[in-house]
Amino acid sequence: MKFSARTGRRIAAGLSLAGAIVAVPVAALAAAPSAPAATAAARPCTAASTRVWLGLPGDAAAGTIYYQIEFSNIGRAACSLYGYPGVSMLNARGQEVGLPASHSGARHVVVLRPGGTAHVVLGAGEAGNFCNKPIDTTTLRVYAPGQKAAQILPFRWQACRGRSTLRVDAVHPRTGIPMFTTS
Repeated sequence: MKFSARTGRRIAAGLSLAGAIVAVPVAALAAAPSAPAATAAARPCTAASTRVWLGLPGDAAAGTIYYQIEFSNIGRAACSLYGYPGVSMLNARGQEVGLPASHSGARHVVVLRPGGTAHVVLGAGEAGNFCNKPIDTTTLRVYAPGQKAAQILPFRWQACRGRSTLRVDAVHPRTGIPMFTTS
């Protein structure tokens, strides 16, 4: 098979364009800020400036219901969240039942302007799939990413002694509720 000079130039141009398309995302990933550098622009959110709330209703799929846990900046300055929240279930006496939520997904910094909201996805597994004697719970104890003060949310579910039936991912920008905005 013979190529003309014109065909050779077209192939070379196409390969150059394909190489550039691959190089742009790689360069962007290499330039992505690390957590400490990105948080320098906005201090970490504090418990006093963060309101935690649960997006209802949940979405069910194969023995798990998925909820959006929302983190709103109620302060007057931008702040940042990084990583995973701490989430566990409590019984009516305020005692932790089962193990805290396990984590999944890549961590990254999310900057919240005043009035802004970020979210995580909480997967709550049906306790009957994990143990023979599920225990009733009444609330979720949620520590926003990087915070040491918990907020309590109403949440009637069942848990297993000595096991986790919860999974939570890393914080994402914006609300996790379709068609809902906070600004």
